[in-house]
Amino acid sequence: MPRHFKNLNILFVLLMLFHSRGFSQPPDGVSDSTAHAKYSAQIHQINPGLSFVYEKPGAFDHFKRFPGDISRYFQITFRKKNLIKIGAMASITALLVAVDQPLLDETKRFGRRIGLNGNRRMKTAFEIGGWPMEVPHDTDTWLYFIGDGWVQTGITAAFLGYGLMAKSNRALTTSSQLAEGLLTTAFAVQLLKHITGRESPHVATADAGKWRLFPNQIEYHKRVPNYDAFPSGHLAVAMMTVTVISGNYPENKLVRPIGYSLMTILAFQMVNNGVHWVSDYPLALSMGYAFAKIALERRGTSPKNAHAGRSTNSPQTSVLPYVTGDGLGVRFSLAF
Repeated sequence: MPRHFKNLNILFVLLMLFHSRGFSQPPDGVSDSTAHAKYSAQIHQINPGLSFVYEKPGAFDHFKRFPGDISRYFQITFRKKNLIKIGAMASITALLVAVDQPLLDETKRFGRRIGLNGNRRMKTAFEIGGWPMEVPHDTDTWLYFIGDGWVQTGITAAFLGYGLMAKSNRALTTSSQLAEGLLTTAFAVQLLKHITGRESPHVATADAGKWRLFPNQIEYHKRVPNYDAFPSGHLAVAMMTVTVISGNYPENKLVRPIGYSLMTILAFQMVNNGVHWVSDYPLALSMGYAFAKIALERRGTSPKNAHAGRSTNSPQTSVLPYVTGDGLGVRFSLAF
């Protein structure tokens, strides 16, 4: 995980501390039929058949829920009924590992044809307490930047700021859930990276990269790219972000198309610039989606919609290579 991504988590946590404790009155357009004297809950009617109920989140909810969310992830993932899905995920990943090198080579060739040279250069814009804050240097790094911590932190801060100004529990809850999802997703991804020890493409010493299970952790931190390819943290966090926002604002039909389009660009560019293999993606997408759905469980529904939007099952994911007249490609499919 990039150094500036880690630094931004500190800023992110500080932003979350500014949640105020209560509102004096409900915002315009929100039902107050279930509100307490000082107004603690808001009902948002999404459509005639679906309403969400939002309590105001506490400033530290994302921290408090972290241990339970990790436990919940294992509880809902490793159930007997999910064994087929787990097997499918493992099979898809193994299939992609087998063709990772030609997929990488073809992606790079295509990238060069359209003017993307696979650069990973960042430049320091300013420093905070001696820590450099880096920004993209060129088009290649701007595309990679889509999945960077700056983006997730900015989105979370935007929901927090709007929620405080508009007195919107929905925006505040979205901000808190994004913080929660970032913590859980980043932790789980980093845990797997430190266990699997897979080489990133740009430092690979063998086709498709070597795997060094349970690597020496001192060596890991000395040469991070030699061990941290699997799974992709950028794509996992991006999936979590899109899922949380679309889950709280289902009436906005543009969130998923725009989000998935940007994730596709990000996925392409991370292969093009040698940061990830295609097989690093299926598990990352599943993890980001699952942790988002766990965070969304805090979003209440009105009685007649008690079960709406609360499923925590992972999406049906299909990632398959295919051959065309122009070379190798890869096809992603997500069904919810």
